[in-house]
Amino acid sequence: MKQLSYLLTLASIVAVYGAYAQSEYAVEAIPNMLKSGADAVVRHQTITVDMQGPTKVRYFVKQAVTVFNRGGENRARLVIYYDKSTTIRRIAGRVFDAEGFQTGRFTQRDFSDESAVSSFSLYEDNRMKHFLPAMMHYPYTVEYEYELELKQNLILPAWRPDAYPDVAVQHSQYTFICGSGDQVRIKAINYDGEPISGELGGRKSTTWEVGDLPARRREPYSPDPATYCTWVRIAPVEFSYYKRVGRYSDWDELGRWVYDALLTDRSALPERTVGEVRHLISGLASDKEKAAALYAYLQRKTRYVSVQIGIGGFKPMTASEVDRLGYGDCKGLVNYMQALLNVAGIPSYYCVVQAGDVKRDMQPDFAGMEQGNHVILCLPFEGDTTWLECTSQRLPFGFLGSFTDDRLVWACTPQGGKLLRTPRYTPEASTQHRQAVLTLAEDGTLSGNVQTEFAAGQYAHHMDIADNSGTEQVKLLKAAYDIDHIDFANIAYQKTAAESPMLVEAFDLTLRKYAPENSGQVFLISNLFNRARTVPAIKNRTLPVYINRGYTDEDRITYMLPDGYVLASGGWEEEINSPFGQYRAVMEQDGSKLMYSRNFILHEGTFPASQYAAFSEFFNRVHTLDHRKAILAKP
Repeated sequence: MKQLSYLLTLASIVAVYGAYAQSEYAVEAIPNMLKSGADAVVRHQTITVDMQGPTKVRYFVKQAVTVFNRGGENRARLVIYYDKSTTIRRIAGRVFDAEGFQTGRFTQRDFSDESAVSSFSLYEDNRMKHFLPAMMHYPYTVEYEYELELKQNLILPAWRPDAYPDVAVQHSQYTFICGSGDQVRIKAINYDGEPISGELGGRKSTTWEVGDLPARRREPYSPDPATYCTWVRIAPVEFSYYKRVGRYSDWDELGRWVYDALLTDRSALPERTVGEVRHLISGLASDKEKAAALYAYLQRKTRYVSVQIGIGGFKPMTASEVDRLGYGDCKGLVNYMQALLNVAGIPSYYCVVQAGDVKRDMQPDFAGMEQGNHVILCLPFEGDTTWLECTSQRLPFGFLGSFTDDRLVWACTPQGGKLLRTPRYTPEASTQHRQAVLTLAEDGTLSGNVQTEFAAGQYAHHMDIADNSGTEQVKLLKAAYDIDHIDFANIAYQKTAAESPMLVEAFDLTLRKYAPENSGQVFLISNLFNRARTVPAIKNRTLPVYINRGYTDEDRITYMLPDGYVLASGGWEEEINSPFGQYRAVMEQDGSKLMYSRNFILHEGTFPASQYAAFSEFFNRVHTLDHRKAILAKP
């Protein structure tokens, strides 16, 4: 009986321990609403930023993520970046199976350590450690915790609990701790409610918390996630960064610090170069003409190479160093161009921008050094502000392109920082005009000449093709036009040098057996080059419809037909008008000529989610019409 009692007690202990072991990370414990549509679930996330001083900030993270499939695997990957201002104090973690039983453990020794040099950089002084559990079966859970020490407080880690689509969040918490006398600015975006304020040993603490956030579905034509995801950013008023101290509460003060601490005394040029500049601009009447000549000099003399070293990658190389080496990163090249302009007595602004295809503004009400990934130059001519992309050897003077267009940027001047907006390329100006005259042979082969003009926002669409030659150019052309059995000859490009530039593309083409015959009829898709893609129909759309850029396309194609060919399907004229744009296509025959024209205008902007069905219908109707076949009867 004693032995039986002992065994029963032992079994009870095992049962209790087993239940406890499963209770924490068992997949069955996840609410069904969080599993729906999710590749992974953040079970819990606790982040603490403890600003113990300007040069000592402790960053603690503990997080557990359950991964359901391969699509969520990257959420289990832990990547930690570090450099001279960031020290990794510890890393540890565990792995659990679907029932919540621990199957493994890892430490810092298991992490890969490598340089974090970007593919476009010559050198950067930051590194990264990364680790992904080698799991054979889904689902599984990885729990990790780590601690970093930051030797600066100019840029503090932000909180983005719902940063990834297809990932649900069961619980996430972010706590910021600082001294009772520390002044900080806080910006919370898309956070419901108020944070919890408290006191820990005479120090202030503020905590934000969210929970039970379902996974977001990926929806096409969605706005920038920064507009609808939860963010918390914190910026101390007084800061230290790479042994430089400063104070700012707005863009004006931050701009003045950047100018004084990072840009001053870096514009000196060798006397030889100063003499070249003066000779180059002699005889030129206006400052704008002089600036254009100096920009051409910059493009001839230098090339872009990313070098992210020193004071966190924020301080540019000196102008004399760029002059000697013949290369620099965006900061160095902008500083060099400023130095050239200084010789000519032309003022300019060093401007920080968040570059990329998606337009992102600096936040007017919250200055922060982390807002921006690129530098451009502004020339504030009276009534004629001009912008320069100093990293490009091929963009015309005064043209930025879609990488930095139409967004708020931050100018750093001796008088302080100011927010400026870069030029916008309207749909009416961002045009693609195409003219083609093609001859249809009786075997269905098309041949002839095509000429296309790309302007403003569409100027750079075929720039890579224009700047190549030979077999590489043909390869890029085939990828751009993506039509089976297409061949090119007599390829030529011409660029106009203007602030609203134009690229003219011309070539001869041969397209073998494009229009097949069947029972005495020839089937020809008349829109040869410019067909709209479909937009999926999505029920219960949640996000607004966002069209990043508008444009205007015009296509005119004349098909020269063999004798006796008749448009059996008849001509047509189709027109669509919607809030999103306009479409018009016309097909008609005039003797031996078959003439097709297409006009398509897309409006940029943000539209309510309730209009997505109409948006999808508009694009899909255009897609259908773009694939409409002309049926030709042979004699």
